[in-house]
Amino acid sequence: MSRPGVVGRRGRKGWQTAPMRDTARRILPAALAVAVLALTACSDDGDGGGGEETAADPQAQLDTAADLLNEASSVKFVVEGDDLPDDGTVVVGGEGVAVPPSSFEGEIRIRAGALPATIKVVSVDGTLWAQLPLTSGFDEVDADELGFGDPGLLIDPDHGVSQLLTSGTEVTAADQVRVDGEVYDQVEAVLPGELVGEVLTIADPSAEVDVVWAMDESGHLRQATLTGPFYDGGDDQTYTVRLDEYDEPAEISAPES
Repeated sequence: MSRPGVVGRRGRKGWQTAPMRDTARRILPAALAVAVLALTACSDDGDGGGGEETAADPQAQLDTAADLLNEASSVKFVVEGDDLPDDGTVVVGGEGVAVPPSSFEGEIRIRAGALPATIKVVSVDGTLWAQLPLTSGFDEVDADELGFGDPGLLIDPDHGVSQLLTSGTEVTAADQVRVDGEVYDQVEAVLPGELVGEVLTIADPSAEVDVVWAMDESGHLRQATLTGPFYDGGDDQTYTVRLDEYDEPAEISAPES
């Protein structure tokens, strides 16, 4: 006589529920598989280890930043120098708006010995005009004679910052940095001095320049810190270039003579 509600057989060890035991053997492996899949999904939801294991390609980040800069209708540049020599004529800094393909309007701050000066500049398609101190109008000038590169090249896709983004070697990801409350991804690289010299003055074009690029979460370049032999004197100097106000309305034309 069978136990109520149990289908089985009587053996030497008593009643055995064979069908239920076989069913459990089929269910347990399936349940374990579901649990493993669930745990895998949890680890890849962006908060666990799966998301952290996939690091961004630093060169791809620089390529994206270059493309976005080339696509911009305008960008504001701010340049600040550090560890500059006390002697000779040096570029202390500058700021202005650049419009593609190769135009710029703003000012360059220089120092000749202990004498500082601010020079208003306009650059359009390779021609540079400057309003020199103690003058009331703009004159066509040679950037090399003033001790700095043509600022119109900053946004030039063939000679400017976007070319520097794609021309580095030893490209590696660096720690994130917080600037003015914003967190940026950083990428380190080494640039040929000859290319850097097209947008900034450099004493030795054959030297290398260390650069740290900083991109925001949308991929736009927001800051570049370049360190190298911009001037003679032994120690390297640093220029920090900040980019802001992408795609703000801007129009640049040659100044009236």
